[in-house]
Amino acid sequence: MAETPFFFARGDARLFGILHSPEGAAKPLAFVMSHPFGEEKLWSHRVFVSCARTLAAQGHAVLRFDYFGAGDSSGLSADASLESHREDLRAAIGALEQRVPAIQQIGLIGLRLGATFAALLAESNAQQSISPRLDGAPLVLWDPILDGDAYFQELLRSNLSTQLAVYGKVVDNREVLTARIRAGGSVNVDGYEIGKGLLESCGVSTLLTTDAKRHAGPALIVQIAATEAQKERADLKILASSYSQGTLSRAAEQPFWREIKPFYPRANQLQELTLRWLDEVTGAPSATPLEAAASGG
Repeated sequence: MAETPFFFARGDARLFGILHSPEGAAKPLAFVMSHPFGEEKLWSHRVFVSCARTLAAQGHAVLRFDYFGAGDSSGLSADASLESHREDLRAAIGALEQRVPAIQQIGLIGLRLGATFAALLAESNAQQSISPRLDGAPLVLWDPILDGDAYFQELLRSNLSTQLAVYGKVVDNREVLTARIRAGGSVNVDGYEIGKGLLESCGVSTLLTTDAKRHAGPALIVQIAATEAQKERADLKILASSYSQGTLSRAAEQPFWREIKPFYPRANQLQELTLRWLDEVTGAPSATPLEAAASGG
């Protein structure tokens, strides 16, 4: 397996990616992975790497990349928006097609807001035919964000915690912070600036509607919870049913996209159920034991 870092263009933006290439010829199905926003990207990084390496060990080409304003890509997060991230994902798909021209399908795997971006792009593809390789390809959504308003209010709550630590009190509440962003300013959340473009394009009540989806391929929606006993989320069940081939599963994992005590080099149950589902929908059983494939790095 080879891992090749490179930059690719999206308009004037310079995006960073890493291509995980299998030994020998790649299978017809490849993947692009869509990371979450802000600190969630940092904490989930090792899980993404482990999953990409496992898929590559099983013969799939996998592209991980940094969205505009994140990681080693150019730009500032304050200048990002739903549309810019959607264009980033389109550019990543194009970069993968260019580097591995023999692939026939490209599946999308996303976490949290990255899962939402992947789902929205799959819908755009069904309407606008962005790439024929996305048609009917697997779509994997790990704990997608459905309610944009609630998500951004959760992010702003982190800013309030920072204010308490620095000033000993909350100087600006969430209403003030939201108004500042909508007026054209930005608010720092754990080192990432949230600007008007991102808030107004993603901060809508329902990012993923319950309407019947146009994406005709298999879709896996995974509810991630600390224990298997946690109640099934009704909103994710409805989302899964909106896909013609939708499946809702649950994975017992700690919220590895946050700063938690245990080091999370991989999310074993999440990865295993995802790979098992991919085997089922593609009819191609895994040739590499999961633990062996996930080891290393």
